[in-house]
Amino acid sequence: MTTATHSDNWFIKRIMKLTCFEKRLINSPQHARRTEQTALALLEHVSLPPQPYCLEIGCGQGALARLLVERHNARVVASDYDPAQVALAQGRLADLGGPVEFRVVDARAMPFDAAQFDAVFSFGVLHHIPGGWREAVAEIARVLKPGGWFVFTDLVVTPGTGRLARRLLPRLDQLEEAALQGCLAEHGLHLEHYAYSQ
Repeated sequence: MTTATHSDNWFIKRIMKLTCFEKRLINSPQHARRTEQTALALLEHVSLPPQPYCLEIGCGQGALARLLVERHNARVVASDYDPAQVALAQGRLADLGGPVEFRVVDARAMPFDAAQFDAVFSFGVLHHIPGGWREAVAEIARVLKPGGWFVFTDLVVTPGTGRLARRLLPRLDQLEEAALQGCLAEHGLHLEHYAYSQ
């Protein structure tokens, strides 16, 4: 069940859920392999404790949750804003049993206690929360244990594109690099490893 904390307009709700085309891409075997490769590369820079308790925001088809359970003996809360994605991940990870809990969650207002997770993972999700990604970052910082890891990838808008977007859609708070880094710092999260690809 999703906690209704925001009265989003149709446009915001539309952006926060994947289109049919995006779902086809996200739920493909190729995307699962790319997610696993990306996660493995990022996890080289992360020191997870034994049997970490992890939260995944935007679980998609469950590829990352599977990797965390199988390679790191993690307990995982696999969450997504879209109930259909949660159901898909639950079906695909049914063989894992107990270490994965599935939840429909709005990342802007998460129903978790503070300082609960050793790591929070988010692959390509923040840009889907225009006008609310800052709230999501604040929530991520809140639910992380002290010294916990926020491991993420995203589509970040360049400064030039950001200026254009602000002119065209002034109320749509795009995910811009400087704003993202400022928001992370504001909430006590610092960049341990940062890579930019085009």
